[in-house]
Amino acid sequence: MGQGRSYCLILRRRRALTKLAFVALALLLPPGAPRGVPPAPRSDAERIVANPNREPAGRLEAGVLTLHLEIRRGQWFPETDDGPSLPVLAFGEPGRPLSIPGPLIRIPTGTTVHLTVTNTLRDTTLYLRGMETHPASDAAVVLAPGASRELSFKAGAPGTYYYWAGVENDPSDIREADDSQLSGAFVVDAPGAPAADRVFVIGNWFRSADQQDVMVINGKSWPHTERFVFSQGELVRWRWINASTNSHPMHLHGFYYTVEAEGSYLEDGAHPPGLKPLVVTHLLLPTRTMLITWRAERAGNWIFHCHFAFHTSHFLALDTLHQHGHSMAGLVLGITVRPRDGAPAAAASLTPRRIRLLVQSHPKAFGAADGMGYVIPESAEPALDSIRIPGPLLLLRRGEPVVITIVNHLKEPTAVHWHGIELESYSDGVPGWSGAPDAKVPQIEPGDSFTARFTPPRAGTFIYHTHFSELVQMRSGLYGPLLVLEPGQRFDPERDRVIILGARGPDDSTFSSGAPALVNGSDAPPPMRLVAGVSYRFRLINIHPDWRVRFGLTSDEGPVAWRELAKDGADLPAGLVRWTTRALLTGPGETADFEVRFAHPGSARLEIHTALAGWYIPIELQIVAP
Repeated sequence: MGQGRSYCLILRRRRALTKLAFVALALLLPPGAPRGVPPAPRSDAERIVANPNREPAGRLEAGVLTLHLEIRRGQWFPETDDGPSLPVLAFGEPGRPLSIPGPLIRIPTGTTVHLTVTNTLRDTTLYLRGMETHPASDAAVVLAPGASRELSFKAGAPGTYYYWAGVENDPSDIREADDSQLSGAFVVDAPGAPAADRVFVIGNWFRSADQQDVMVINGKSWPHTERFVFSQGELVRWRWINASTNSHPMHLHGFYYTVEAEGSYLEDGAHPPGLKPLVVTHLLLPTRTMLITWRAERAGNWIFHCHFAFHTSHFLALDTLHQHGHSMAGLVLGITVRPRDGAPAAAASLTPRRIRLLVQSHPKAFGAADGMGYVIPESAEPALDSIRIPGPLLLLRRGEPVVITIVNHLKEPTAVHWHGIELESYSDGVPGWSGAPDAKVPQIEPGDSFTARFTPPRAGTFIYHTHFSELVQMRSGLYGPLLVLEPGQRFDPERDRVIILGARGPDDSTFSSGAPALVNGSDAPPPMRLVAGVSYRFRLINIHPDWRVRFGLTSDEGPVAWRELAKDGADLPAGLVRWTTRALLTGPGETADFEVRFAHPGSARLEIHTALAGWYIPIELQIVAP
């Protein structure tokens, strides 16, 4: 494990809107050993191109879009254009290349669509969805082998949608290999809507025979996804479509983004002014879409990626020669923000607070597997095998600079990312990328150190965690809570309750021995004592690399109300601060703050469990009289 040469067995449960892919066991594999190497394409196979979703398909005249689509078989190159390839079905216009995703349909509201769609396959019936007036009814258009169908319909309401086809008549969009890339964006613009946006379709190909996954954005896997360059201060508008069978907590480094609208391939809805979520990570479920905006305020290199560790891991790479412990693949976009001419340099500020953060390991902390953890030295230098899981609580203050020196005592490289913090790019912690195009941050080698410098601009609940070989290192314990307080604010551990969920070891992501998770470092957390009539702030953190998790308050009488306060460290808009009994569904990298108050003595539970039936960890709440 020390050299990051591991192989992941992917276990799958596929159900409508709840499909979850996760890693069950990490096994050593010699470097370069073949794993699911695709066969060489036929010499006569049609080449499929990646579609960046820039040019709308068809012919738009006098309020009518005329479009002809075909479904053909071709050879897809999700990495380099001369690299490994996969035989799949894809959409294309007659006389033009097949593309993944399919041709972009982008039209103004009020447009009539005249569509002819042809199934060129001679032995397979296909079922087409999403080609109807929006909001849509989810009716399938049956395409018999070799048949063409003509459709005519109005575009309908403005929004971000997609069309798709499959070999099964299943509205839950559960597709794996051959038909997995039969998806295309369908955008309906409102009158006068900004045109300066980009459209991204997330796709997933899976072959059960050898448990090989490929995950792509607009037909390509990192590092072959499109790179983006923005000017400092530029407003960015992105439309995201999850046409895969997985959930994706989409995380933006260095910036918050606003979720302007959310929907699905059937319908869409804009959030009203004052009720738009401000986030650094947002869970995008299967078949869901979103329109987001963010402002490129800080220069440097950044990434936007899914926060499931497997979904950005080297195990997604078909090119086995480039599979090693840290190299990323899959759902990652690279972003460069160019400095604005005349932009002021950061002003000198207060004397920074200095912290030493040691990265260490402990043998056989998880059965036969080593644990990893962070340690902050106190009066004396700790033993080299001492660790804390989760890492120690880092308490910082808004507006006060901090200098954190990370000392690597592991036998392998590492890096630390300050998740949710708006900071300078060089300290962001992505080896080989953070910083500037000509000055990128290195990985922290064994025995070496790195110094991160930043000044937190807002108070809230955040996370620090490894950004190197996350499937091993984050599961092994390299994560911890980070709270930023207001100037003069005192942290009261009696009123501020931090609940952080992480993995239980590098090899345990199944149900083989109970819940594959730790809550505050324990798989059986002790009861929590609360006083009736007192308000508490529960700071909930999901940094488990493999699981979508629900947090909820309940008692023997049913759900208990709590008040939503903040998301990802940002206070919620006043209109979203409310008492609710709903459980909170989270993906890795999401944090949320809730006010909890019980009027009378008694008992309740903070329930922590998977979105699917699987594991369950309760924290008993003992409410006592004042």
